[in-house]
Amino acid sequence: MELSGPATGPITLISTFFPLADVGYVAEEYFLSGTAGSYRLTGSAGDDGEWATEPDGLAPFTTRFVVYRPVEGYSGTAVVEWLNASSGADTPPIWLLAHRHLIRARMAWIGISAQYAPIHGGSVMAAAAEEDDTWNSVLLPPLKQANPVRYAYLSHPGDAYCYDIYRQAGEMIRRLLPETRQLLAAGQSQSAAALVTFVNAVAPHGSPYDGYFIDGRPGRPATLTGLVDPEALDGGTRVRADSTAPVLVLQTEFEVVGLMRSIDSRQPDSDRFRLWELAGAAHADSYTVGASFTDSGALTAQELAERMAPRRNPLGVEFPEPINSGPQHHYVAQQAIAALSRWADGGPAPAQADRLTVSAGELVLDVHGNALGGIRTPWMDVPLAVLSGLGQEGGGPAIMFGCTRPLPAPAPDDYLAAFSAATDKTVTAGFLLTEDVPEILAMAAANQPSSPEHASR
Repeated sequence: MELSGPATGPITLISTFFPLADVGYVAEEYFLSGTAGSYRLTGSAGDDGEWATEPDGLAPFTTRFVVYRPVEGYSGTAVVEWLNASSGADTPPIWLLAHRHLIRARMAWIGISAQYAPIHGGSVMAAAAEEDDTWNSVLLPPLKQANPVRYAYLSHPGDAYCYDIYRQAGEMIRRLLPETRQLLAAGQSQSAAALVTFVNAVAPHGSPYDGYFIDGRPGRPATLTGLVDPEALDGGTRVRADSTAPVLVLQTEFEVVGLMRSIDSRQPDSDRFRLWELAGAAHADSYTVGASFTDSGALTAQELAERMAPRRNPLGVEFPEPINSGPQHHYVAQQAIAALSRWADGGPAPAQADRLTVSAGELVLDVHGNALGGIRTPWMDVPLAVLSGLGQEGGGPAIMFGCTRPLPAPAPDDYLAAFSAATDKTVTAGFLLTEDVPEILAMAAANQPSSPEHASR
């Protein structure tokens, strides 16, 4: 392997819009070259996830990775995100969801361009756009189109080689950041599907990663050629039970019973595996598209509440319903990374969570219309609205965003006290970070219907 960089000039990555220097971080981009291997099955790709594979072909590659690291006080933990390729360009959903905790904990974040499409073009959404042009609103240009000069020498041999590229990038990061004592692999959605395959089929050959955070996986993982087949989502494949590194999977309602149908990949918790199913959360929500880009930690609770207000057109396309505006995915993802880090260091395992309550393939709902079971948060147990990972009709990108439907009844007089008690209960259960509680309670005060701030919006 050869590494060059850091490169000068602006980095092509849709990420946070605030200057990283404001939080004591620096952004760098490196180029990694080498020869990657592919893998092939020597048996069946069984639903137990224990896939037997062997190395197959070899091909040269040159890719890039982006590093966000603290200028001072690096904790030694690096979260290595498999950048999502669904839009046709690299996107960093894990960074956007959880960067507040990473910055607070002085972790490094590295985004890997592991796949073909964000470099050369093409994506699963590009294929979807041929049938439904509303998907065009989420398509982005690949690196070679976005900056032909800067990325002229990038070359990807195809997604059969993406797993080994991701493995080698992890090895290089340990050399680049020698103070690193812990590497946590992370990915969401299409990248989560790839990480399941990495754990099941590639990691047994050797992996630099000490733990895996898999957020929003479909029931079926990616194939060994990197394909996530939207026509093959029925059924489920578990994470192999003999993983040498711990795995934490976080799922919203959309993944469990919606389009991605992960319900058939459910598996029991073990000494190396945790499954968290989160009630009231969607695959993407108003934090993802409304607040995450500007949330440096300096925003007031009122400003955060305004950015996370439910909206119908988050991508410039009118949706049938206002999108999910609950912030629980953001806050629980932060706790998930903190808990996984402790676990990978030999500390206590993350809390065990109840599964969402499902009957005949559908969520069982409470009297308000919110889901029962799963991880309980104050937004669900002291609700001002029905928050769902489902509910958008008509297909297209809207289906990923869930919906918000205000409850007709007024908030109880003791709303803030009840919300605070429910927050404490979730912290005690192990699904929210104590450090996030002051902000959570301040946002609740800004959002309560009787407050002047809420009435003015």
